[in-house]
Amino acid sequence: MDPRAEETRLWASALGALRERTGVPMVFGGAIVPGGLRLTHFVGARTGSLEGLLVRPGSGLGGRVWQESDARVVADYGLASDISHDYDEPVRAEGLRTVVGAPVLVDRAVRGVVYAGTRGAPVTGDRLRDAAVSAARALARQIALEDEVERRVAARRARDEQAATALGRAHAEVRALVGTTADPELRDRLERLASLLVLGPAERPALTPRQVDVLSLVATGASYAAVGERLGLSAQTVKSYMRDLLVVLGAHSRHEAVAEARRLRLVP
Repeated sequence: MDPRAEETRLWASALGALRERTGVPMVFGGAIVPGGLRLTHFVGARTGSLEGLLVRPGSGLGGRVWQESDARVVADYGLASDISHDYDEPVRAEGLRTVVGAPVLVDRAVRGVVYAGTRGAPVTGDRLRDAAVSAARALARQIALEDEVERRVAARRARDEQAATALGRAHAEVRALVGTTADPELRDRLERLASLLVLGPAERPALTPRQVDVLSLVATGASYAAVGERLGLSAQTVKSYMRDLLVVLGAHSRHEAVAEARRLRLVP
């Protein structure tokens, strides 16, 4: 799943639940990004005045929440004396008076801020604060779960890449040995061993043994000169093989060719 789409889903769920629980006219929030707290998620907004706003640490309500890692309530935003008023204009455009901010804490680090705001006369904010804190904690749990999923996927991908690299080197070694033996029986056994190291679907493009040799060595990161030295070819000949492989695999670079060949299991 697209991480951005999943982030949007998690925020929408958290904010929707908060609004349903409290009945406040507007809930919103955003994640900590390089440079500040970016407000990107809204339910009940009348204008786009807060859309994309970048809140600095310590500034406004959200900046204080972020800086202190604790929820805060301002009964009348425009008159509050315990926050800076850097963002009064966009807040006033939305008609917000009582505003609550609660930090989304994951492993003791603030990852975002959940806000809830009322319009009209100021209201007592304790119940609103508790609801915002509960919503922020629920969101933090979901973000932590997604972090763990991403960590495991990344670890699995790293292991797969290491295994593919090791298998590719083994395949390249076997293919290199094929070209060094004059024994027909041994060559046949090595060819079979090489085929066992690269199993792929029947619809994969047909490559010649020499193309496989070249691509397998290129996949290890070897230069054209190094590949040529290993296979007894000139660097220019290796480059010519790669040009043909780019056409066969529909790739635009050697890196794309290797990636596509691995996807098709043409090389380890």
